[in-house]
Amino acid sequence: MAQVTSSTLSAAITFKLQRNVLKNLRASLVYANRDYATQGDFQPGFDTLTFVNVADLPINTTPLTEGTAPSKRSLTIGTVSMSAAQYGDVVSITDVAKVKSPIEVVDIASERLSRQASESIDQITRDVIAAGGTVFYAGGKTTRAGITGTETLKAADLRKLRATMFKNKIPPFSDGYYRLWIAPQVGYDLRSESSTTGAWTDVNKYASPDVLLKGELGRIEGFRVSEVVNAPTFSSGVTVYASIALGDIKGWGVGDIQTLQTYHVAPGGDHTDFLAQEELVGWKVMWGVAVLSNSYYYRCESAATAL
Repeated sequence: MAQVTSSTLSAAITFKLQRNVLKNLRASLVYANRDYATQGDFQPGFDTLTFVNVADLPINTTPLTEGTAPSKRSLTIGTVSMSAAQYGDVVSITDVAKVKSPIEVVDIASERLSRQASESIDQITRDVIAAGGTVFYAGGKTTRAGITGTETLKAADLRKLRATMFKNKIPPFSDGYYRLWIAPQVGYDLRSESSTTGAWTDVNKYASPDVLLKGELGRIEGFRVSEVVNAPTFSSGVTVYASIALGDIKGWGVGDIQTLQTYHVAPGGDHTDFLAQEELVGWKVMWGVAVLSNSYYYRCESAATAL
């Protein structure tokens, strides 16, 4: 009779783990969503990636003088360098635990690692994004320390933010709206405050509700608003929430020098486990992210109602 060996199972488990990780990453990422980032490709043998930014030339309204060559200009070229760091984790499962467990412990470990990988990459990216951008304070405040519990985000703030972004030449998306990523606490305040002004439109009232963004709550003052659980916060006199406002220009770049990899080490895989007592599943990735231009997106800081 043919025997199903651990090496045969190892290949199947590795495939299952990798498929789960990729599926969950694509479904769960918000800040690390590659659609909102400039993609970088690390070259073999190099662990630093350089993005190049060439500034637009200023508008010239001066007529030429007949027979006289105009003054020569030079391009203004800037660079942003980004390096990648390696991240990962592993779960150890003993042979006894596997035998006694009432659940498929390897499957559960695979799912938990998938979720951990997605949240880890997303938070790493979020922290870099939240450290950059152009700051906009709710309630007309000029410093983070000036924000008190009354400076919750309001429709009037977003009306001004939208006008500021458009004035500063940040293009809206093709649907005519900017994007705003907010914490649930901020979403509660916006929906509560806007119910009296009529500025808020719930997603279920859209004319075309079939094309929704991930986590989208509604529209207000030129923004399509999405709720994110892990929105960044800062400690001040009160907890300050950072809502990220962006347009159709990519303010940060991401890249991986080592794509996401998953691993399954079968029991007895080396001489340190000669009695086949330990099984390992894990993941690793070498990921980098950098802000390309603070002027390309806004970090809207406000207080929020505690939930």
